Amino acid sequence: MPLTLNTNSYSTLTTADDYFDTRVDSAGWFNATDEVKEQALVTATQLVDDNPWASSAVNLSQALAWPRNSFSFYDARMGGNITVAADEVPRRVLLAVFEQALYLVDNEDILTGKTQTFESITVGPISVTDSNNDVGRLSKTAPMVRSLLYPLLARGASQGNSWWKFS
Repeated sequence: MPLTLNTNSYSTLTTADDYFDTRVDSAGWFNATDEVKEQALVTATQLVDDNPWASSAVNLSQALAWPRNSFSFYDARMGGNITVAADEVPRRVLLAVFEQALYLVDNEDILTGKTQTFESITVGPISVTDSNNDVGRLSKTAPMVRSLLYPLLARGASQGNSWWKFS
């Protein structure tokens, strides 16, 4: 399925390109093909959507988690509560999708949660050495995404809702 706004992505390719035009370190985005960028936006939307959001979806048959009903959150930068209209997707969600999409483009095979490190890399007559086959673990979520989404998540979502936790 191709990228379809508000069906499998919170953004169009044009909107994402506009965002990355003004973002530092976004060369990886512009080096990717449009097909890869669309795939990254769709996958990023899926990953962002899979969060424990506060409030409930406006319509239980909507394709994505946003928009939500009667939603407001405290924005520390603004110093007050922000109310999100029932037909709106918060800018924080859109920014999180952009950041997650770039993270996917910049980190090939990130969805496996692994990355390989090499002991040596030589450029002239190309040589790569990986004698111990070490593989490190990477988070599937871009670091910036967590801070963008935190105010929008259900209370206790970041720590988990344990049965023994008292209010």
